[in-house]
Amino acid sequence: MLIFNTMKLRFKLYLLALLVSFFCMNGCAKYTDFIPKGQNLLNRADDLDQLMNVNYSGTAFNMNRLSLIVNDMYLLAYNVPNVISSNVLTMDKVLLTYDEGADRAALTPTDGRYDGLYKNIAMVANIVLANADQSSGDKKLLERLKAEAYVLRSYMHFLLVNMYAKAYDPATASTDGGIPYVTDINFEEVNAKVSLQQVYDKMLADIDVALASEALPDRPKNSMRFGRGFAYALKAKILLSLRNYTGALEAVNSALAINSMLEDHRYLLTEPVLANRVLSRRGLTAADNLFYAFSNNFDPSLLTPTYEILKDYYEPGNIIKDYTNVYNYQYGLIYVGLPNIPAWFAQGYESNSAGMTVSDLVLMKAECLIRSNKISEGMDEIEKIRIRRIAPEVYKPLSAGSISQAMAYLKKVSRIEFLFTWRNFVNVKRWNTEAAYAETISRSINGKTYVLTPNSPLWILPFPQSATQFNTTLTQNY
Repeated sequence: MLIFNTMKLRFKLYLLALLVSFFCMNGCAKYTDFIPKGQNLLNRADDLDQLMNVNYSGTAFNMNRLSLIVNDMYLLAYNVPNVISSNVLTMDKVLLTYDEGADRAALTPTDGRYDGLYKNIAMVANIVLANADQSSGDKKLLERLKAEAYVLRSYMHFLLVNMYAKAYDPATASTDGGIPYVTDINFEEVNAKVSLQQVYDKMLADIDVALASEALPDRPKNSMRFGRGFAYALKAKILLSLRNYTGALEAVNSALAINSMLEDHRYLLTEPVLANRVLSRRGLTAADNLFYAFSNNFDPSLLTPTYEILKDYYEPGNIIKDYTNVYNYQYGLIYVGLPNIPAWFAQGYESNSAGMTVSDLVLMKAECLIRSNKISEGMDEIEKIRIRRIAPEVYKPLSAGSISQAMAYLKKVSRIEFLFTWRNFVNVKRWNTEAAYAETISRSINGKTYVLTPNSPLWILPFPQSATQFNTTLTQNY
């Protein structure tokens, strides 16, 4: 949804809405050679500035399916035993049971994530980039808007490629299938799927152009706009995927120089009554935001952690799990039909489930240091998270004697820090490309165990039929 703040653009918005409708009806893979009429109406700096005021929420940023695959959570408000025992084959059943034999493409006529992320690319980022140089108004503002648009385009493609393609592996990336990298607003011209290597090269190029312009602000006007801190964080994510740990560390440090404010849960312990320890976070204004995006207004309320998350990943003394009223076991049983499963029940907590925060920076820095054999320094970064998440009377710092042990600690801390977000799916999928860090995920429900191997095709989401029927280059990547 685009948010505009003035009445003077109503007519322009009407024409733009027609353009959006045309785009949505024809799918995100269909483009044309002509210049859309709505494009020429956005010819002033103020118009393009308001176009960038997007509310990054809703279906496009619903990451629950990723959390289901990685076994962070169960279904949202569906009875799990009933879904599994049903004779009706649904995507929920396929992913709950890790059924690799199911025809997932046939079960995916449309996909709000795929359509929504490409809409942000074509209808926001690329329109700004196509019009900025010819627009009137503040030239510094126009340069900043172009830089923001490059960052937006790179980030939307980053989410897409991590969902619909393999994780980057330098040995195979040049031949592995990627996704279309869309840089135009021509709705009937087919954008061919390019290789995974090309996607990562283009994402990095967009980020580098944005940073080289020196037009991004340190602090954007709000957390749904793009500043230098997020641009450096995204560059670090990309470089981490490329296994360029030196470059990723440099980018992380640049971002931390702009914002190093970590969320701290210890304040909850100042309230002596357990029932009054209410976890809260105001999403858009949270100090640790680098860029804020989320799936819905209740995020992450009613989501249910799995047995394995509760048993294997939460550390003793975790403030959220053991010292607050966030988890409600009564509601968990009602929502998913499984005993001893709590529902997250903190409706005043607006997590940054589809964006990035300073926690991303700290844990990326930890990994870069550990990978560079600076184990002690890497563990120091991990402890910055742990000391803010574990009650003081329980907290004890960890130490590691090897890279593998330090990585094991990092993976465990990261899993809880990024619970119910896209990061766990992307991180575990990335680590699965390396034999030393690959892991087989097991999910046990009512006495039966379901297994997800590191090289399972289920790690790659299917392209929806609404896209493949228009773009014959969109062969599935699994």
